[in-house]
Amino acid sequence: MEKTLKELAEYVGGTVVGDPAVKITGVMGIDDAQAGYITFISNEKYTRKIHQTKASAIIVSPKLKDTKRNLLVSNNPYLAFAKIVEFLLYEKPTYTKTIDDSARIDKTAIIGKDVSIHAYSTIGKSTRIGNRVVIYPCVHIGDHCTIGDDTIIYPNAVIYNDTVIGNRVTIHSNTVVGSNGFGYAPDGQSYYKIPQVGVTVIEDDVDIGANTTINRAALGETVIKKGTKIDSQVVISHNVEIGENSLIVSQVGIAGSTKVGKHVTLAGGVGVVGHLKIGDNVTVGGYSGVAHDIPDNETYLGTPALPIQRMRRCYVIIERLPEMREHIKSLEKRIEQLEKRDNAPQSKQS
Repeated sequence: MEKTLKELAEYVGGTVVGDPAVKITGVMGIDDAQAGYITFISNEKYTRKIHQTKASAIIVSPKLKDTKRNLLVSNNPYLAFAKIVEFLLYEKPTYTKTIDDSARIDKTAIIGKDVSIHAYSTIGKSTRIGNRVVIYPCVHIGDHCTIGDDTIIYPNAVIYNDTVIGNRVTIHSNTVVGSNGFGYAPDGQSYYKIPQVGVTVIEDDVDIGANTTINRAALGETVIKKGTKIDSQVVISHNVEIGENSLIVSQVGIAGSTKVGKHVTLAGGVGVVGHLKIGDNVTVGGYSGVAHDIPDNETYLGTPALPIQRMRRCYVIIERLPEMREHIKSLEKRIEQLEKRDNAPQSKQS
């Protein structure tokens, strides 16, 4: 597909600086883009590359609009880039609205209209599948589940009994939703397994990456609220609640009964202990360990996680620890010498 820079700007609600008639045929990263392509800068540390790239146009923020290049100026360059990729390159997949003969569907299940169920998938008793749902090969959906309209479940995903999944949810391969939480009561010699009799609820417009596990509740519900995006290889334990439009990045682990607010970002590798409350609009930096509640509108970092400004000061001290250790050893030696001098017997004067 070929579009002019003006057409792309109109599509994303941006403005043009330079030649509005320049032809754009594709999108590439700033280091690889060639003539005929548009690229983007969403981080100011890459501004030097504006003059190095061979791209025919660059998506930038208003702060960079004075550069003498063909520009598409947007208040949100990254979002504009995503929309242009979708507009120029992305072809929405089409699905055959059929049920494969090898699929195993319980006779009590209710299947909506225009559903695509691929080979060797199974659907359990009294489960409801909404309209236009796509179920890829080898998906297992247990008994008494509800799957909303326009949901897509990729190969080998497993949905345990009694799970509720909303509309327009995407679940990628090998993800497990509704498995037992990790609950055991010590009996003095061993551990007695606590029955996990709650459910898992995934609300509308949630995306879940590959190889992620979301446990059912011990009692009540584990809830992922609408609009939340969960990356691959995440573990969400029993009775966790994640608020609306949050971002949970790869390798995050959230222990049981923790409540996460809305518009929260947990960066890669964050660990959260159980029974905490993380407020709204919170960001936790990568590989941090959250051991205490976090109030609204805060950014935390480190292990244990602290407010980011305080943790940055701690990092400065950590970097100086070897020098500080040598200085302390020197002070101790001087103190020892002074104490020896003060304790030495005084000679009598004649």
